[in-house]
Amino acid sequence: MLGDEKSVRYAFLNRLGFFSTSLIFSCFTVTIAVTLTIFLLLSSCALTKQGYEQLKEGQSTKPSVCIDETGNEYYPNRVLIGYSDVRKISQILNLLNGRLLLHIPEISVISVEITEDAKRAIQLLETEGIKNKYGIRYAEYVYVRKLVPFEIGPLQEVNRALVASKVSSYYSNYTGESLDVYLWGLRAIKVKDGWKAGYNGDGVIVAVLDTGVDGTHPDLEGQLVEGYRPLNDEILPAGSDSSFGGAHGTHVAGTIAAKLDGKGIVGVAPRAKIMPVVLFDNGGWYVGDDYAAKGIVWAVNHGAKVLSNSWGGSGYSQTLKEAFDYALERGVVVVAAAGNSKSTQSYQYPANYPGVIQVGAVEFNGGNYIIADFSSGSPMISVCAPGVSIISTMPQKDSYGHEAKQSFVIPENGGYYGFMTGTSMATPHVSGLVALLLQKYPTAKPWQIRKMLEQNALDIETTGYDEKAGYGLIQANAVEDDLPSSGGLDYQLTVTDAYSSWRVPSVSVSLLGISSTGRNVRYFAKTNTEGIAKFIGIDSGRYDVIVSGPDTKVNSNGLTRVAFRKAEERTVIFQAALVDNRNNAVRFSSSASLRLVNPPPAVVNSQIVFVDVTKLPTETGYEIAMNLEENFVDFSELSGQYLIKLRLPQKADTDILLSGTLTLNGVEIPVNGKITKNSTETYLSDNNVSYTWWTLFGKAE
Repeated sequence: MLGDEKSVRYAFLNRLGFFSTSLIFSCFTVTIAVTLTIFLLLSSCALTKQGYEQLKEGQSTKPSVCIDETGNEYYPNRVLIGYSDVRKISQILNLLNGRLLLHIPEISVISVEITEDAKRAIQLLETEGIKNKYGIRYAEYVYVRKLVPFEIGPLQEVNRALVASKVSSYYSNYTGESLDVYLWGLRAIKVKDGWKAGYNGDGVIVAVLDTGVDGTHPDLEGQLVEGYRPLNDEILPAGSDSSFGGAHGTHVAGTIAAKLDGKGIVGVAPRAKIMPVVLFDNGGWYVGDDYAAKGIVWAVNHGAKVLSNSWGGSGYSQTLKEAFDYALERGVVVVAAAGNSKSTQSYQYPANYPGVIQVGAVEFNGGNYIIADFSSGSPMISVCAPGVSIISTMPQKDSYGHEAKQSFVIPENGGYYGFMTGTSMATPHVSGLVALLLQKYPTAKPWQIRKMLEQNALDIETTGYDEKAGYGLIQANAVEDDLPSSGGLDYQLTVTDAYSSWRVPSVSVSLLGISSTGRNVRYFAKTNTEGIAKFIGIDSGRYDVIVSGPDTKVNSNGLTRVAFRKAEERTVIFQAALVDNRNNAVRFSSSASLRLVNPPPAVVNSQIVFVDVTKLPTETGYEIAMNLEENFVDFSELSGQYLIKLRLPQKADTDILLSGTLTLNGVEIPVNGKITKNSTETYLSDNNVSYTWWTLFGKAE
C-alpha cells in the first residue's frame, strides 16, 4: 500500500495522465544458467523478498526482469536514487514505502527495494516538485548486464590440439611453465620484454569484477588479497574461494596474475595481486548496477589500482558512470571488454564510458594476428589483445565454481585449467600489462597509461587506427616508454537555461573527434542533475561538441524524463580545441507562444496561467498569470516546466470547448481544453500527450 503522501502525489500525477497504459511495458522472468552463458526464459515480473534471501544464502534462483522502452532489461523492484541531502534518505524511503538495500555515500547514491514496479516509482521521483522537496538528483533503473565470453570450450582436447598445432612448427618453451605451449597470448604481446625490463606487476592490486575467484587454485595461491561480495556486504578472506558465480572470474584472474613457478600457466603480471569483487553471484546472475557500483567504490577504497571488467550491457547508468568516475578521478585505471556482438556499437557499458580502456579480441593465425570475427567494434576501442582459445585457471574440484566439463586437471600441481574465448579473455591481458606499467609509474594518470598502451601497440590488419583493433595489439615493451606529458585531459560541460538559473539534467553530450590521423574518436556522457557532463581522461584534440536534449524518454543513453516532446529538445553544436583540462558552459533557450482559434465571447478578458510543476499546489507562487490579448500570448521568457491553464474571470454558464495552437521552437502543436459549466478554468492539453508539462528554457538575449 502507498503511504498517505505518496497516495496523494500518485493521485495528482495520475490526474495528469502520467500512468497511462502507453507507459507500461512488458515484464519477464530471467532464468540464469549455471554456465556463464546467460539465457532468457520469458515468464513473469516479480522478484520476491524470499528470492533475495535465497540468493544471499547461496541458492541459485530466477531473478525477474522487466524491459524498458528500448529493450533494456532491468530489475523491477529496485530503484537507484542519487540524493543531494543525506538527511532526507529516510523521507525518500517513506515516500516509496521502500526498504534501503544499500547506501554508497562516496557517490551519494542509495538503492531502494520497492513493492511497486520501478517504472512507476521513477515516474514519481522524476517530477520536479518531488525532486526538489526530497533532494533527489536522479532516479534510474537497476539494469541487467552480462559476462562477455564468446565461447567456453567444452572439448578441451580440441582446443589443446588446435593451439598446439599452430605453434608446433616453431615452438620453444617461452615462459618455462608446463602448459607453455598453449600460452600463445603471452608470446603475442611479448610479455617477457616487460619481465626482462624488471616489471612483473609487483605491488599493484588488480580488482577482478566478475564471478569471484578461486584462491585455492595452485597457480593462484598467495595471489589474492581480501575481496568483496557486495550482495552480502561480505569481506572475502585473502586466498579464499569466492567463485560463487562460476569459473569466468578465476579464468580472468589467471591470465592477469597466475604464478611463475614452472607448473601450469603464468599470468601477464605474476607478482601483481588479485582483488576479487563478486558482481555475478550464485548461478552467474548479475547483482545489478547498484551492487556493482558498491563493489567498484569498495575496490577503489581498498587499494585497487586497476579495475578489470569482462562484462557489460546496454542501458546508460548514471550510477555506474559516477562509480567509474570515482575510480578514474583517484588514479585507478579502468579496463573493459568491448563485447562479442560482431557489430560496431557505442552503447556497451562500462566499455563506452569516457576514460575507460576498451579492449577488442585478437585471434592467433599461425604466425600472425587478426581481429576475431566476433569482437565488437566501437569508436572508443583503444587496443586489442589475445582473446581466442585462451588457456587459464579454472576452479578446483571442490570449489564453488568448478565446471567439470569445461576443465581438465594436470598432475604437476593438481590444478584445473580450461580454454575460453571472447573479449572477456582479451581484457585481462590488458589489465595485466597495465599492472606492469603502474609498477614503473605508480602515480600515472589513467589516460597516461592508456596512451602508453596505444603508442606501443602492434598495428594489425587495417593500417592505422580502426574501430575493431583500435591502435593494435598490446606489446609489453610499452614499459620501456616514457610517461606521456600531453595527449589527455579532463573535460566538463555544464548545460543551463538561458538565464543560467536552471541546470538542465539528462542532456546528451557527444564529442566527435576531428582528426587527420584516421581516428575520429567519439565520447558520450549525460548531464547529471547539476547539469554537468564529465569526460575524464579523454584524448586531447579538436572536437565537434554536440549538446542535445533533454531526453524525451528514458532510453539506452538517458536517465529520467525531463521533456515529453521532441519540439522541446534543443541542440547546440560548436567546435572545441581541447589541449588541457577545461570547463565549458552551454545555455539552452526556447521560443513559445499560444494562439486560441475562435474562442467564444465568454473567454474574453481571460488569463493564461502557467503552473510551475517544480512547486506543487501546496506552495505559494506556483502560478504565473498572463493576460490573453487578441487570443494570443507569447511566453518565451519563461524557463522551467509548466502546465498551462485557461482561467475565466467568472464561472461558465455552459460547457466551453477550446482549441488552438501552441508554437514551441517553431513547431506548431494543436492544443485543446474544455471548461465545464460552473467552472472557471481548464488545462490546455497537447492533443498527443495529455496533461503533461511543457519544458521551456527562457529567451535568448
